[in-house]
This record gives sequence, structure tokens and C-alpha cells, in this order.
Amino acid sequence: MGGDVTAATFDPVRGALTVEQASAVFDVLVEAAGASEWQRDEFVFTQTHGRCDEFRFIGNLGFGGKFWRSNNRWYVTAYPEDIAAQPGRQVVIDAANSRLVELLDREWRMDG
Repeated sequence: MGGDVTAATFDPVRGALTVEQASAVFDVLVEAAGASEWQRDEFVFTQTHGRCDEFRFIGNLGFGGKFWRSNNRWYVTAYPEDIAAQPGRQVVIDAANSRLVELLDREWRMDG
């Protein structure tokens, strides 16, 4: 882990992320869900300066494409009507969420 965050103090859902952590999450959003690189700086800033529960990145998920930090997990969603209009979006959501689960578990999960 980067920065001054230690395993004893890091809360991946309620706390601020380090720049390294936020960048790794955004890498997943770009690679798996089509987020635009022009949003990277904004995403990293919002995730490293306190709690940011949701971030609209749009990408391949339409206007409702959001990254969430809640319920002790990281995940993406889209508006149900956008998924109904383009069912392939559910495949994108599932792939992105799978990678986010792996990232959180591998690097920062605090299960004790």
C-alpha cells in the first residue's frame, strides 16, 4: 500500500484512498467499463480527499454508470433502463465488479 495508510487504519469504504489505490480502481473503470481518462484526475481527487460514496463515470454504462463505495464493497452500476436497452451492459458491470472485488480482496480487505 502507498502513503501513510496502514492495514490497521485503512477503511476501504469509509476512508480516503491513497493516490495509488484510487488510480488502481480507476484503471479497472477504464479497462473494464470504458471510463474516460479525462476523468482520472477528478476521480483520484474525490477518492483521496475524504469519503466519496459515488462517482459518475458513464463509460460504456450510459449516463447512470457509477462507481460506488458502500456496503463494505466497491462496485459499479447503471440505470436499469440503460441495461434493458443494451443487455450487454450487464456483462460489463459483472466484469468490472469482479475485478473490483479482486482488487479490494487482494490489496486492502480488512477481514482480520
